[in-house]
Amino acid sequence: MRASRFCAIALFALGFPSCNLLRGQDAASAEAFLVSVYSHYQHGSRKNHSGIDFYGREAQLYFHSSLLALERADVKANGPGNVPAIDWDPICACQDWHGVWDLKIEVHIESPQQAGANVSFAVFNPKDRPADETSKLQITLVKEHGEWRIYDILDKSNPKFATSVRKLLEDDLASLRSNPSSAKH
Repeated sequence: MRASRFCAIALFALGFPSCNLLRGQDAASAEAFLVSVYSHYQHGSRKNHSGIDFYGREAQLYFHSSLLALERADVKANGPGNVPAIDWDPICACQDWHGVWDLKIEVHIESPQQAGANVSFAVFNPKDRPADETSKLQITLVKEHGEWRIYDILDKSNPKFATSVRKLLEDDLASLRSNPSSAKH
């Protein structure tokens, strides 16, 4: 009895380091995913000025399918020639940019399937920007088919206007459903 209790305690104790190791690996993979996302925005690279098109084919490599479904539904509900709820690049929270400088990514694992990240950066060269021009995003990552995908992005740069991409899309769709004639303007 005593030996089996000792074995159970030893196995339980040995499980903790492996759980922490797995969490560390997940945090590292989530951070690597975000670094790959922002590599499309690096200043001085060939990828510069292309970013990741939220409405393009490659979006499925970076955004969760449920967020893309909301985006497509919003575009459809708005109709041709009308501006959808998201008319900027949500990854850089901007329309115009010259690259990403001073990128900082801080990932925290919430569960094996979800992570949060605080990301900060500037979209203009340090010599051309005011000191307070730092973008601060809170990104929620969710695993889909074993790969990290962006589930939501909250721009925290200006707390007065902080609304997530997902919420903007959901609110626009709800508004269009309750007042379909607003899509025709």
